[in-house]
Amino acid sequence: MAFKRGDSFAGGVISPTASASGAKLNSNLGGALKNTGDIFASVGAKYGIDPALLAAIAVHETGNGTSNAVRNKNNVGGMMGKNGLMTFDSIEQGIDKMASNLKRNYFDKGLTTIEQIQRKYAPIGVENDAKTNVNQYWVSGVSKYYKQFGGG
Repeated sequence: MAFKRGDSFAGGVISPTASASGAKLNSNLGGALKNTGDIFASVGAKYGIDPALLAAIAVHETGNGTSNAVRNKNNVGGMMGKNGLMTFDSIEQGIDKMASNLKRNYFDKGLTTIEQIQRKYAPIGVENDAKTNVNQYWVSGVSKYYKQFGGG
């Protein structure tokens, strides 16, 4: 289940799947994410997920392409495995794996708003957030970037 017109996000409306072009995304992508807008657009089309949302999550999770996770592991989504942060062979693979995870474990299970996704993706108070307590900013951060990328 992809985001559809009328679904809510932080008080707004989620745009249709094709809302963000690669060029539009590139205007706000930096660091290791610079010029990856076309990848977000093609992966979004592949999984039926608004590319603006994929880019917004990646920007929030990586400090707009500056985190060690994206620079050293191509991990754009803060994805965790049994041994901590997952490692991917390329930024494109990292984007694809994040989108695939969102499709299978969130959208296909009816979690279709930024708030619903946050409760599972970046829950407040989990062990890996106990020291930093940054998950409380996930909805506002992702929503802000989503609007910047032309979503909502």
